[in-house]
Amino acid sequence: MHPRNVGTLLKSSIDPLMPQAKRLLELRQILHDALPANLAKASAIANYKQGKVVIFAENSAVAAKLRLLAPGIKDRMAQSGLEITGIEVEVQLKARAVAPASMDRRLSAAAAKEISELAAQLADSKLKSALESIASKASKD
Repeated sequence: MHPRNVGTLLKSSIDPLMPQAKRLLELRQILHDALPANLAKASAIANYKQGKVVIFAENSAVAAKLRLLAPGIKDRMAQSGLEITGIEVEVQLKARAVAPASMDRRLSAAAAKEISELAAQLADSKLKSALESIASKASKD
């Protein structure tokens, strides 16, 4: 296929989507301006269709707060000239970008000594063996 034909094809496919994309960007800005910074970060415009705005919230607490603020948000969006018949809030968890840092699970020398002393006070049992194992591993590190 000739490059000019590909460009024409892409342009004809994208052009009908541009008004909706512009509307969503406009609604996103209105939402951002209408909310405190912490709520604005935890929410996003998901869709606008037939006058209904769908907002994604990061968690249920944010969703509850957005539902309380929905009438004011709806009024601000309507002031922009868009016909807003309703606002729906849905919880959409964000994917974690970074894995949580692993915790340092080493016992201090003092803690290992305390566990060893506790184990020495116990009669032979599974608990005593487990405590001795923990203390010996900690002292090796």
